[in-house]
Amino acid sequence: MPGQFTEKWDQYSLMAELALKLEGVSPQFGKTVLQKLVYILQAIFRVPCGYGYILYNYGPYSEELADDLSFFASMDGVRVEWGRGSGYEIKKADKTMHFRERGKGFLAQYASQIGDVIKEFGGMNARELELRSTIIYVYQEEPLEKKDLLCRVKEIKPHFTASEIDNAYQELERWLVSSAI
Repeated sequence: MPGQFTEKWDQYSLMAELALKLEGVSPQFGKTVLQKLVYILQAIFRVPCGYGYILYNYGPYSEELADDLSFFASMDGVRVEWGRGSGYEIKKADKTMHFRERGKGFLAQYASQIGDVIKEFGGMNARELELRSTIIYVYQEEPLEKKDLLCRVKEIKPHFTASEIDNAYQELERWLVSSAI
């Protein structure tokens, strides 16, 4: 069976949009933050980004998104650089605006949701997003009472305190209930 080539303008434009809009907002817009924000866009805000996720070391992870980011960077859609000893940083590049323009219909259709994700989660660091995206993932995985969900997250993420998990859950509760995931 011959390979099928699919254009990913929507996904590339989303990465371009996030690189532009998170400049000066995110403490460090890097690979982990991208993974978590796209996951939250899909899970909470129902934006059809087209990525499947598994639970991995730092929470929900999509191999396909990681591959798309690498390919997108190779096309000069974004720059992925090692930050000041604190992980990767994703920044705008020469063709960021070109790719943003190619997916302008998708970006316009989901502008409100993208704006909400940036407003609510854009200022969080990778660790904060790791915890919140894991809570969302566990919430989706199976119906659990709150105390059981918090215990499950603590098992998965023992480096977070019970208080950190509970506080993050309380922040997310309105999103979890309103999204009916």
